Amino acid sequence: MPGKQGKLGTTYVGAVLFAGICFGTTGTAQALGPKGLSPLVVGTARLIVGAFLLWIIHLVLHQEGSRIKVPELVLAGVGVALYQLTFFSAVRSTGVAIGTLIAIGSAPAFTGLMAKLIYAENPTQRWLVSTVITTIGIGFLSLARGVHHVHIAGIALALGAGASYSIFAVASKSAMRSGTSFTESMWKVFGLGALLLSPILFIANVHAIFTFRGISMSVWLGLVPTAVAYTSYAYGLRHIRVATASTLILAEPATATILAAVVLGETVNIYSILGIVIVIAGLTYLALE
Repeated sequence: MPGKQGKLGTTYVGAVLFAGICFGTTGTAQALGPKGLSPLVVGTARLIVGAFLLWIIHLVLHQEGSRIKVPELVLAGVGVALYQLTFFSAVRSTGVAIGTLIAIGSAPAFTGLMAKLIYAENPTQRWLVSTVITTIGIGFLSLARGVHHVHIAGIALALGAGASYSIFAVASKSAMRSGTSFTESMWKVFGLGALLLSPILFIANVHAIFTFRGISMSVWLGLVPTAVAYTSYAYGLRHIRVATASTLILAEPATATILAAVVLGETVNIYSILGIVIVIAGLTYLALE
């Protein structure tokens, strides 16, 4: 189904915003997991648990629709696999807040460009204004962490995560345009992603993933920011523009910043507060379209 023009359905916007909030728990969950655990193992565990739970959701909802086409499945699956590798590595390298901010903050620009090239979707003026506003908010959130916390390698990995996410989003949107149900799209895409990353479990040190903290982290990552979040995200994505959805999930960095402060004890200052307020203002402006 093509993206809706004019008024955005409140339900669909709310679904994507809710997904963004769920996504925002990812970095904190990793930080609370076993120390020294490879980001590659964390990402792989998330995909395996998440794919299984998405399959269960698909069976329960029993949606009708065509099967996802192989090119779309491969692109989306590769995108989601690469996102795990780059995002968790970025978070490990440059911190929860900065890694999340750059990864998700760059996604709307990448996605808008890809949507324009592939679908000839012209971004709306409201989307452009909202993206600028939220990007400014992300800038304030970044200032809150201080430049001494930023590493070039971490920034590169985070930008790679933003690009990988965009590949996943655009390919998934294409599948749903073709009539594939959102639950089938998600469980098969994440299933392929899990399959692509599974060899990591045979070459990396995975002992810590089977501890109580490791299992708890894997279950949370697979359930909340994967199964629940991507079911909600795909439901909204089916009815709105892919670029709009990518901007709406900028609720993630605001959530990540709040959690990093409340749960991990990271610093909150005037820049953090301004950043969160500006991000919320930008998302509210877009939601009113």
